[in-house]
Amino acid sequence: MTSKFTYKIINFALAFALCLAALPTLNVHAAPAAQSTLKEHHLKFYLDPALVPDLAFARTVLPKYVADMNLILAKNTDRRLVFDPATDIILATSEPHSNSAVPPMPVSGFEIWAYAVRTTNVLSYGGYAGIDDSGAGVLAGLKWTRLYDPETLKPSEVPDYWTQVNNMLHEIGHVFGAALGEYYNLITVHDTTGLEPKLDVSAYNPSDPYWSDKPDFMTDPMLWNLSRDNGYAVFTDRASLLNTVRYSALTAALLNGDYRNSAPTVDLNNIQVRVVDAQGQPIEGAQVKAWTVMSTSPNQTSILADLSTDVNGYTAFAWGTAGNPHNAYDSLRLVKVYKDGLMAQARFVSIFDADIVRLVNGIDTLTLTFQMQPVPPTSSFGDVSTDYFAWSYIESLYSARVTGGCSTAPLLYCPNQPVSRDQMAVFLERGMHGADFVPPAASSSFGDTSGNWAAAWIEALAADGITGGCGNGNYCPDVYVTRAQMAVFLLRAMHGADYTPAPATGAIFADVPADYWSAAWIEQLAAEGITGGCGNGNYCPDALVTRAQMSVFLVKTFALQ
Repeated sequence: MTSKFTYKIINFALAFALCLAALPTLNVHAAPAAQSTLKEHHLKFYLDPALVPDLAFARTVLPKYVADMNLILAKNTDRRLVFDPATDIILATSEPHSNSAVPPMPVSGFEIWAYAVRTTNVLSYGGYAGIDDSGAGVLAGLKWTRLYDPETLKPSEVPDYWTQVNNMLHEIGHVFGAALGEYYNLITVHDTTGLEPKLDVSAYNPSDPYWSDKPDFMTDPMLWNLSRDNGYAVFTDRASLLNTVRYSALTAALLNGDYRNSAPTVDLNNIQVRVVDAQGQPIEGAQVKAWTVMSTSPNQTSILADLSTDVNGYTAFAWGTAGNPHNAYDSLRLVKVYKDGLMAQARFVSIFDADIVRLVNGIDTLTLTFQMQPVPPTSSFGDVSTDYFAWSYIESLYSARVTGGCSTAPLLYCPNQPVSRDQMAVFLERGMHGADFVPPAASSSFGDTSGNWAAAWIEALAADGITGGCGNGNYCPDVYVTRAQMAVFLLRAMHGADYTPAPATGAIFADVPADYWSAAWIEQLAAEGITGGCGNGNYCPDALVTRAQMSVFLVKTFALQ
């Protein structure tokens, strides 16, 4: 039968919780279970006598500790602690628990013991989940500096007090089977596979790929202590801590279930991997590599599987452990996916992800979906960005080996430089005959090309009937090419030396009348889709051709894309 002291502490806890709920800054988000469904556990404190110089003080303040813990438990669990300060404070000079028990352990109605000894450390610390052959769950290894009255805490005392409460809440989770293997082992993990893409884990990074989809873990005492250094926020007053600290949905599911001995999980022999493209269509033949990862430093890895997706974009691997994977050695896997033309992806998956799928979402199979994106474009030339209007044409010209750019160290294209007639000869000859074409040695037929770097190319262009020079027996190799001249060069290179376009109409471009010397060539160039002009209905025939424009002309003329 429950003693009158027990009723007093329950009533005190309820009254204290109501008082906290009335505070304007406090929102406990509590959804307490109905009284008939509460699962109560008798809590006993086994304390080092050095922690209890005043037993009356301990009997006054420890009920407040329990009330704070019950307030957190009440937010999303049906577990409650029942404590009688008159009988449940036991002075102990040695640990009270056996640290051994014959399974199965009881899952309901068992006692919970908190065993704390005094430490001379500046802050309280420590804790582990112990057991006793009586079936009790033990919050063992607690090292406390002193006892506090939670209602009269100085700001400087809050971190120490809350560390005591937080560590008990943490070990309570373990008693019920939560976070075995420790969430906090995944706060920081390094990718040691040596293969790209490299992926690390950091709970201190709000956009971390592993943690960003687990926001409820950020306030879970199983992960870290919100009164101390953490990756969420440091709270310096008790009310804020009581308002904020909350078990994650996974931890709550384990506390609410009778999973002290074991908990159901997904089929660990069938971890599904699904790979799709940006439109959600399956990708066949994607390479899937999986590694085991030790969750503690130095995060050693070993290859677990090297697979390929089927026609539906699926493959599967086994978690690869004979025992319970809730430990630092088997709790983490790293999966990387590769496919030519698509960006490789990497993803960490832990046994806690599997637990969420089974215990929170009620699904029996863990499926990892990778949506692969096309490899983003990159520029070969340092002076041509991927959003430059002629970028794709310049890349096509470079890929076809028609150009090597204007500089090799660094690799540059000089897109805004005008094209000279000697450069144009090389462009056109490579466009006509291919990147491997080498013009034969020839004596100069023009009076101004002897010794010019492109003399052989110029002679080849003349031999092909594309040019007759610029007049007076010269070629004018250093003179820049106009857009009007380029129309003639391109069409002759495309159709042959004897080609003659249809007469001009003068109706295509506003600045190219029918009697302009190359009007027929310009209009034919437009008719063949090689040019759309220079804008506003004009062609700008007398403007110089830039290397960027030349790339467009050449790629379209010789179908180099």
